[in-house]
Amino acid sequence: MTQQRHHTLPVEVPPANRFTVMVIDDLPANRTLLSKVLQGSGYNVLDASNGIEALDMLMSKGVRPDLIITDVEMPVMDGVTMVQQIRLLENTVAGVPIITASGNPDVEMERQAIEAGSDSFLTKPFDLRLLRREIASLLRTRASRSKLSGKRESQDANRLRARAEKIA
Repeated sequence: MTQQRHHTLPVEVPPANRFTVMVIDDLPANRTLLSKVLQGSGYNVLDASNGIEALDMLMSKGVRPDLIITDVEMPVMDGVTMVQQIRLLENTVAGVPIITASGNPDVEMERQAIEAGSDSFLTKPFDLRLLRREIASLLRTRASRSKLSGKRESQDANRLRARAEKIA
């Protein structure tokens, strides 16, 4: 009698990507759930429980996420105020795409979030396909802007070099 071999099926684990998403929500269960979903899609995840904690991480600890997802209604500092503060920063974090979200959305809340500088507003509980699509879209847009910015800086440097050579 021959011994049967047991084959194990490979477990599908999405490849890690180079993107880091910061999740900001005052409810630990929401942070945990969203973190698991994002990690399952290959993202690195950082989290904070309110706007002050997030700003501290961004300003003093040098955290540089590629995208931020924040709840609107939080104690200590709400999401809209935090978005306004991030957009005032004079470093690379100021241009990070931000998705604001609320379980109690209304048109006025969405308007305030967008006026504060949010790139997108979603309703909780999240439609996970929509969330993944929105994240991918915002990250692609940011990457395109970075490439264009890098080309412009390179072209500007070349122009300055050419002018300096003419003067010399």
